[in-house]
Amino acid sequence: MASSYEGSSSSDPPLHNTLLVCGTMARILFLPLPEAGHIHATFGLAKQLEARGHEIGYMAPPDAEPFLHSRPWPFTPMLEDVFPRGYQAEVFSRIEDPKLPPPARKQTIDEFLRRHELRITEVLFGASFESRLRDSGADLLLVDASYPLPILAASKLGIPAFQICTNFALNRDAAVPPLTSHHIPTGSIASGLQIAFAWKWLYLRTFMGVLGKMRAHVRAFYDRHPEAPPGDFHTHLQAGPHLRIPTLVTCVPEFDFRRASGGLHYLGPCVDRDRDEPALPPELASGEAPLVLCSLGSHGNRVRGHQAFFKSVIDAFARRPHLRLLMAVGKEIGTEAFGPLPENVTVVDWVPQLTALKRASLMITHGGLNSVKECISMGVPMIAYPLVFDQPGNAARIVHHGIGLRGDIRQATTEQVGAQIDEVLGNPIYRARVQALQQVFVDADDSGRGAETVEALLPAHGRAAAPLLRVQTH
Repeated sequence: MASSYEGSSSSDPPLHNTLLVCGTMARILFLPLPEAGHIHATFGLAKQLEARGHEIGYMAPPDAEPFLHSRPWPFTPMLEDVFPRGYQAEVFSRIEDPKLPPPARKQTIDEFLRRHELRITEVLFGASFESRLRDSGADLLLVDASYPLPILAASKLGIPAFQICTNFALNRDAAVPPLTSHHIPTGSIASGLQIAFAWKWLYLRTFMGVLGKMRAHVRAFYDRHPEAPPGDFHTHLQAGPHLRIPTLVTCVPEFDFRRASGGLHYLGPCVDRDRDEPALPPELASGEAPLVLCSLGSHGNRVRGHQAFFKSVIDAFARRPHLRLLMAVGKEIGTEAFGPLPENVTVVDWVPQLTALKRASLMITHGGLNSVKECISMGVPMIAYPLVFDQPGNAARIVHHGIGLRGDIRQATTEQVGAQIDEVLGNPIYRARVQALQQVFVDADDSGRGAETVEALLPAHGRAAAPLLRVQTH
């Protein structure tokens, strides 16, 4: 018998989903990756839903809990036997240690991959995880699209679950390159071929390594549960198949590339613009000198060459005393790593980003979508130096929409960085374009579009299938 997985098409047609209208308060659980960026990106939507009377909760491996410590929503750990608290940080610390002998590094990576396979089998087939979902009392699960397997587990219990993208959509689209690509689509034949090749290469990689094992486990799941939501592996940056169910994107279509396929629900940027953050030091909070913020995000410390890049940025500002630089370098480097600093440069471990952006004229960023959305929401143009994951695709959109520039962090010199700073600050068109997009962002979030979209996916009476209202998606 052909399973939902085996019989799925390699390209997703536009989805005309049956959406459910909500009539009462619901318990909505977020299942994010235990990463700062993935968790913080949900806060704006969670606040919208809570303001409309819904009960919010989070469920994730224990390493996610510290990122929720200042939030009012309850946290339920899951998979703690496979990924105990602190394990993720310990693994990354060991792998990145240059003094770690190669055999020990290989052993660490092999153990990490072994645990990932255990996670797959536990989520798809484990009684403990199934019990955790059942006991949650959830009316709806919003599952991080980067790890969609809990959606399949929820389908066995009849719990509605949808995939939420804290980046742009991850499934293959004939008109849009993967987010890992720097390519900006032009509509030409050559551009189309480049996009097609990039997607084909990513698909072939799903037959290798841990992804190949995952395909086998997913196929076994569909053999047992052919009624589960169909999916395929024509995707990227997903540890699992792309499921052809409503896909929620925490952004607006105006910032995305124009897509050939449908089935996406753009929730708005879902930026928590009112979050409580510390104030900037007085010397940075005021003054006439334009302030430039530089930060490479929560993963910036994991990329070779970042310290040299920071030094190039500092040297560029040493030559521009009329500007002010606020740079966050992370605890791994430390604020003392650069020696005596120019008077117009402040280096810190961490920066209250929204607070700084309210004062900033420019941000030098890694291009993580959270940072990009916050810049746009504050009307701040950018210079993006993408590192990994979806950051190249985000930087391509920055350039495409004319709201900033991009560069190569491994080749950046003081002269190149300085020239880009002069171009963006000296040309008012960048700020004008980002302010026009800012209005789109703010209007989308103020309208409550995200919460209304999620409510349209809720059953009218808990999990019971009430009469349905068919809503056309786009």
